[in-house]
Amino acid sequence: MSRKWLLLAVVTVGVFVAVVGYGDFGGTIDEIGKLPVHYLFAALGLASVNFLLRFLRWAFFLRVLKIDVPAGVSALVFLSGLAMSITPGKAGELVKCYLLNSRTGVPVGRSAPVVVMERLTDVISVIILGLMGFALLPAPVVAVLAVALVVSVAGLMFLVSRRASWLAGLPMLSRWSSLLRDSQEGFRELAAPRVLTVGVIIGVVAWFAEGLALWVILKGIGSDIALARALPIYAAATLAGAVTALPGGLVGTEGSMLALLQQSGVARAGASAGTVLVRLVTLWFAVAVGLAALLALRRVPVIDKEINPLTSN
Repeated sequence: MSRKWLLLAVVTVGVFVAVVGYGDFGGTIDEIGKLPVHYLFAALGLASVNFLLRFLRWAFFLRVLKIDVPAGVSALVFLSGLAMSITPGKAGELVKCYLLNSRTGVPVGRSAPVVVMERLTDVISVIILGLMGFALLPAPVVAVLAVALVVSVAGLMFLVSRRASWLAGLPMLSRWSSLLRDSQEGFRELAAPRVLTVGVIIGVVAWFAEGLALWVILKGIGSDIALARALPIYAAATLAGAVTALPGGLVGTEGSMLALLQQSGVARAGASAGTVLVRLVTLWFAVAVGLAALLALRRVPVIDKEINPLTSN
């Protein structure tokens, strides 16, 4: 396990060095130094708005499934999941189900649909943001976004269909068969049109906040571009990072953002500085918040599972 974390640290440092070097070390550092402190705090505030809105969606999904959890525990479990932002496709956020189970006794099968639907509504929300600026993006990028949207919707429809139950019978998923069966009803409830619409709307606003953070950072370093261009660039780069399946979207996100920013007229040094800063403000700030929440959660007493009605399946 320690080797994996060491490898991740090496790759992360390597990516940041490459991005800074791409814009010329001196030039990129000079651009970063131009950012006024209040612009940095504004960007961090916007990232925090993203976390808050996504927590509200998490709480909403839990309520739909009638999973009653103390607000403080729920918040810490959700924030702990941010530490898993560095896992491929954020798949590690499923740890929230196990944290919830360990603290409250909620069966993993009951809360798993919440995490899956979070990811699906996030993908749909980011794609919608990207497509809002389709006229400003290269045709191949728009095509990829459109295909990703179709695939996401198709995957959602499959998850809530009766045919999804055959997944439990696959040999490679046999150990998860009970979990998959227990989750089916939850998927159907969360995929109800009203619930799904609310989830996507919250997701669009949440990811709009992080796209706005990119715009604020670029404005702060003097590489100003239109907000209508910054939003789809952030969305497209985020999705590109997700499909690379590398931890935290490394390489794919940075490379795409650099290319799209330069295509929009931002100088190499400005594009490199903006990319480094927005990744620190969004990805690595989220990881730091998640780790702090994990430490805080360890001090929360476990709810007596014998008297907690949520332990029943």
